[in-house]
Amino acid sequence: MNYEHMEELERRIDNMMQRYELYRRPQDKMVLECMLKDYEAKQNLMIQNEKSKEIQGAFSLSQG
Repeated sequence: MNYEHMEELERRIDNMMQRYELYRRPQDKMVLECMLKDYEAKQNLMIQNEKSKEIQGAFSLSQG
């Protein structure tokens, strides 16, 4: 995952949100909710990955 991928997901979520606001179909709402949960999960993974890199970097500096 990278920031370009996350931006693409944001664009897709925006499109689905507009579609739901326009047509109010229950299945669009379910898909939108799943897309949002997926986005949030990926965002949390990216944050954890960044924190892990920071910790590893600090550990390797203290070892050197």
